[in-house]
Amino acid sequence: MSSYFPNKTILSISSGFDAAKTVSAITNANPGVATSAAHGYANGDILLASSGWTDLNDRPVRAANIATNTFDLEGFDTTSTTRFPAGAGIGTVKEVTSFVAFSQVTDVQTAGGEQQYFQWVYLEDGLQRQKPTFKNARSMTVLLDYDNALAWYATLLAHDLSGDTQILRAALPNGKVFYWSVVVGFDGEPNFNINTNMQVTAQLALVNPRSTKY
Repeated sequence: MSSYFPNKTILSISSGFDAAKTVSAITNANPGVATSAAHGYANGDILLASSGWTDLNDRPVRAANIATNTFDLEGFDTTSTTRFPAGAGIGTVKEVTSFVAFSQVTDVQTAGGEQQYFQWVYLEDGLQRQKPTFKNARSMTVLLDYDNALAWYATLLAHDLSGDTQILRAALPNGKVFYWSVVVGFDGEPNFNINTNMQVTAQLALVNPRSTKY
């Protein structure tokens, strides 16, 4: 049994990526093994994947078991050929070269992910039935005390302008780490509520709704 609190978690956002490198094959294994000629990665590098496999596409992964032309997608089980059709996972990966840590975070809210249903009734019994269909898109809202001299402020403004997919990292005090792929919405304008700290809000839309956990 475990109990986790998010207190003292450090949130960080990617602030740079290396050039994308081609992935010519990924095995159906646990973990999946990616082939990328002379990739140059090291164990522990964080990569953003672009893949023909929907579950892997726009997903942060950590490189492990490095060899000259291959690396493991640490913790990523691709054994199911239903979810991961053989030969269809090829694409690219690009390494995060730097992160910028958030500071003065006062609140983090998550939204979305609610299960939706298709419902119907048969004439002969008049009973409503349902089956699950899709889950709503997910997002995170981060509230920070305003200071436009801090590094995260300029980074969030740049990400808002670019609209590019970024990686959000949450490092828990117990050593566990979460990663999400996100698109940033941030105008940098603080609120002006009397008798309270001026604050800004970062809206983070999850591109791939599943986090990667280590």
